[in-house]
Amino acid sequence: MGPVTPVVTSREVAVLDAVISWSEQFIEQPHEVFGGLPVCPFARAARLKQTIRFEIRPFALDAPLALDGGIMALVREFADQAASGIFETLFVIHPDTQQALPDLLAFVSRLNSRLAGSELSEFQAFEAHPGSDFCVGGVYTRRSPYPSFQVLSQRLLKKSSDSLLDSPYYSRFSTEMLRAVGMPRR
Repeated sequence: MGPVTPVVTSREVAVLDAVISWSEQFIEQPHEVFGGLPVCPFARAARLKQTIRFEIRPFALDAPLALDGGIMALVREFADQAASGIFETLFVIHPDTQQALPDLLAFVSRLNSRLAGSELSEFQAFEAHPGSDFCVGGVYTRRSPYPSFQVLSQRLLKKSSDSLLDSPYYSRFSTEMLRAVGMPRR
């Protein structure tokens, strides 16, 4: 018997199509605020190389994130795939746009704490939400069509951000935003 093919509903296809369209039409497009570079200079290549693992699932924003729970198991599975070079990013999309931004922010904060205190400490999570107030130079970079979180290795984040140090990409980032992406370097 071969591998089980997951059942994908038309609703899940629509959610994923909306997120990919947002990436193609906004995240991957050059913008003057980022020195003419895309909002995320690496998103297009990752999408085209298919190194983003997309998951559409309703996750409980008040979940305790137990180490043996579903979200942590998903992140561990992704970590194994990242170590094998299969994926670079885990992108988990909640299909309900009505999830509250403060609840998602608290969830991602708890997830980062859980990651930092486990064998997954090399990974970091970020959120995106239709109502996100994360703003760089007047551009709301994390206003996505659906609530979501992304998980990436800190090694990949550092390598990627280091490649932009001699560009104008970070010129409009606040001190707080620079700290969030690990700058200044220690």
